[in-house]
Amino acid sequence: MKLKALVILLLGITITNQVLATEKPTASHKSVINYYMDSYINSDYKKLKAVLSEDAVFTSNRDVRVIKHKASEILSEMKKNEGVVQRDCNISSTIVSESDALVIARVDINYELFDGAQQNFVIIEKNKDGEWKISQVYKVFISSESEARKLVSTSR
Repeated sequence: MKLKALVILLLGITITNQVLATEKPTASHKSVINYYMDSYINSDYKKLKAVLSEDAVFTSNRDVRVIKHKASEILSEMKKNEGVVQRDCNISSTIVSESDALVIARVDINYELFDGAQQNFVIIEKNKDGEWKISQVYKVFISSESEARKLVSTSR
């Protein structure tokens, strides 16, 4: 009986340690960025939802117009495409600026089959609970013929 109780106690401790060892997705800005990138590649709206603030806004360009979407709209669209894996693309991230409460990251997505790129400027803020959450995403679609790209390439 004592052996059985000891085995149950050890099993409980092991399970508790395993649960506690798993980092929350909002524990650091790096894990938030990783969740953001993974949610994009795998169309996993649950991962994105875990790292978004409730009032997050997505802003993107469409030709010469700027379009804004609420987080709920983005998640709804992702839910429709759940599980669709983005193929033939490379994704990477860099930290543009960081402080103890705010991080600006750039997530670049380049598709091998398309001529152009997508830059995502992801604003991550630490909330009152100490969790890092995405508050804004600026998606910039740059084609190879865009004026911005021409200016960048001629200034080098």
